[in-house]
Amino acid sequence: MKERNLELKVGFFVLAGLAAVAMLVVAFGKFGNYLKKTYPVVVEFQDARDILKNSKVLWRGAQIGVVADTPTYHAGEDYVELTLKIDAGIEIPTGSKFRIDQYGMLGDRFVRVVPPETVDGTFLAAGARVKGEQEAGLNAMMASAGPALDEIRSAARRVDEFAKAATGLVQEAEKGKGPLYTLMKDEKMASDMKALMANLRRHGVLFYSDDAAKAEDEKSKKTDRGNAPSRAVR
Repeated sequence: MKERNLELKVGFFVLAGLAAVAMLVVAFGKFGNYLKKTYPVVVEFQDARDILKNSKVLWRGAQIGVVADTPTYHAGEDYVELTLKIDAGIEIPTGSKFRIDQYGMLGDRFVRVVPPETVDGTFLAAGARVKGEQEAGLNAMMASAGPALDEIRSAARRVDEFAKAATGLVQEAEKGKGPLYTLMKDEKMASDMKALMANLRRHGVLFYSDDAAKAEDEKSKKTDRGNAPSRAVR
């Protein structure tokens, strides 16, 4: 009789433990989402990439629902539909903005609901269809930086090609060949190149001025004035 009572007590505690674990799973796990009373809101996004089923829907940082399913595309449309399951009892003011956001650079993505600046006392009804806004912040900056990054890569390739060409000219000059070698041997061209580099260092590209040519002109004018016949003084 005592052994039977002991078995009943053990069985009771085991069942109580299993029930407690089940309650915790329902309360804190995703399974609990299926037991909540919710109403749908359909949001049209031009781009809803990386949004998954059961992603969070946040209002001022508080979770008010989840994403019911992955984005749905209808042939011929220029947007995708994202159905949200909003917790019953949560009223979303008309005019609220729906945006896709992300926790940091590598975090999960979620739907952020931004309240309107002024509330007129009306709220979205069950099954309402609204337009979503394009994502803002760091993700949008990274996406918009694509063309700029392409330009940077293109410029880097051009610089690399120029460096390779310059290296080739130097190697040919070391062997006594090529235009660079000819330039180094030609005193007039070498002098002009030195003057060009000096002018660029002094004035830059935008305000370039040929100081050497001006100096030669001044010298030539002084020589002409010195060689000109002097007038007799009466």
